[in-house]
Amino acid sequence: MPANLLATGKGFLIGGGTMGARIRARDWTATPLGPLEAWPQSLRTALSMVLNAKFPACIAWGSDLTLLYNDAYQPILGVRPDALGRPFPEVWSELWPALGPILHRALDGETAYDENMPLTMQRTGSPEDTWWSYSCSPIRDETGGIGGVLCLLYETTAEVKARVVVQAEKERLRSIFEQTAAGIAQCDLTGRYTLVNQRICDILGYSEAELLGMRIQDVTHPDDWSRNLPLFQQAVEDGASFVIEKRYVRKDGSSVWVNNSVSPLRDPAGRVQQITAITTDIMERKRAEEGERRLAAIIESSEDAILSIDLNGIVTSWNKGAERLYGYQTAEMIGQPVTILLPKDRQDEEMSILERISQDEHVHHYETVRQHENGSLVEISLTVSPIRDAHGKVIGASKVARDITERRRAERLQGILMHELNHRIKNTLAMVQAIARQTFRDSEGHSIVRETFEARLLALSNAHDLLTREKWDGAELSEVIANVLAPYQRERFEINGPELRLTTRVALALTLALHELATNAAKYGALSAPAGRVAITWAVRPGDPPHLTFRWQERGGPLVSPPARTGFGSRLIERSLAAELGGKVQITYDPAGVVCEVSANLTDETGTNAKDDA
Repeated sequence: MPANLLATGKGFLIGGGTMGARIRARDWTATPLGPLEAWPQSLRTALSMVLNAKFPACIAWGSDLTLLYNDAYQPILGVRPDALGRPFPEVWSELWPALGPILHRALDGETAYDENMPLTMQRTGSPEDTWWSYSCSPIRDETGGIGGVLCLLYETTAEVKARVVVQAEKERLRSIFEQTAAGIAQCDLTGRYTLVNQRICDILGYSEAELLGMRIQDVTHPDDWSRNLPLFQQAVEDGASFVIEKRYVRKDGSSVWVNNSVSPLRDPAGRVQQITAITTDIMERKRAEEGERRLAAIIESSEDAILSIDLNGIVTSWNKGAERLYGYQTAEMIGQPVTILLPKDRQDEEMSILERISQDEHVHHYETVRQHENGSLVEISLTVSPIRDAHGKVIGASKVARDITERRRAERLQGILMHELNHRIKNTLAMVQAIARQTFRDSEGHSIVRETFEARLLALSNAHDLLTREKWDGAELSEVIANVLAPYQRERFEINGPELRLTTRVALALTLALHELATNAAKYGALSAPAGRVAITWAVRPGDPPHLTFRWQERGGPLVSPPARTGFGSRLIERSLAAELGGKVQITYDPAGVVCEVSANLTDETGTNAKDDA
């Protein structure tokens, strides 16, 4: 076969594969190339190289750019019709806008080369994104002119797509690296940073450029480096990973607690090349732990009994104060029902408390009785609060109990003494009343004088009753008024003013003054007439000290005129009350009704605990 080809002038097609055979078998007489035997040597030589090449290669020859190609080029054509011998622009019509300029550059004598040129081809009948590396060189003919173009091709579609995937993965990893909530850093085997993300920069307060010139030991707290160094050395020498909680020193000098998960990075031979640390800021956790430690210390050292239970009433914690108050040791009570502490007649009490706690209610200063380990009863003041989990759900209760046994014993003794004191005061007032009766019996007009004196004693006695109920710790102004006006019809009075607690002395003085005003109004003033009314008002003006204004005003009674002389009652009001209050008291005999006005500063000696008007 080769001998025959040589004899017929077709030796340049030897070894040309399938495409060489097709070229030999075809009659080229009617084509722009003319008979095969007449093809110029330059074309024959170039075509021989193309047909024997293993890479896709083609020749576009002549003014029509007639296409000739090798076996490796055939798959590029895909499903399109037989391209052999057809004009290049016709075969690749959809690509000609991109390829035409390249071929024309070669026809002008310039070699064109490019890598990864994108082309949208239709090899399978539908658009397909492809990438190519190519070289298009001019083929000079025997005259020195350019007879055609030699194109060598290499498809890089797979490599380009792979690089796109790799780049996308790199970008994804870079995004994770930069945006993760944890700090990430790499260092060499001396501890010098070689790679850091933004989060570790934020944690340490340094820029990336600053950190890349520093070492781990430069930012580790000196007190923690002695723990960190042996672990780091072991990671370098043996490739051992480790986790450590330590403090970094930030650029501004402050410390920050972190959790570092440290791992070695190995080369293909298994040798440690780098050290990687994943860093989490645990400052908030450390603060919370410190707060918990302080709280635990407070609870443990508290004189009060502090314990916690779950919603089933099972004890989950028990402090030293509880051991002292109830007699049970911690080990004895953990896991036990809290009802152990309840006397038999109070077993239902705990269910009621748990019911309120489960409804997220609090129990404040609930006074009750519990049973000591030795069987004795302990009087306590109990405060109970809900315990919630991280989601806000009530999961139990904390109880704070204070021993009030001694206080209650003292209160009972105080009650006995107050009762005895009140009894003796009443006996003294009764003796004064009896002496007064004897004294006034033979006096002219003794009946009126005696009744007036006895009424004053009764007012004083009622004031003592009120103060006794208040344990001689003062009294509310509104209660003092109500106590004095009890014998009269309530609808005859208009009373308005804020809460104000008076001292004992002022409460007694005001009681006597109000008694005189009410008695005078009943005899001669507004209360002596059916339509008569009395307005009692007071106000407290803020300041240091606060200032009290008090007013008694009668209206609707008989026409008022000033008395011919000042009686004992008026002197008692204007002098005694003014002295006790340390202020001014003025009685005005207005024709429309008597007016009594009081003006005084509120001090510790006069009144306390004033509140604004409701």
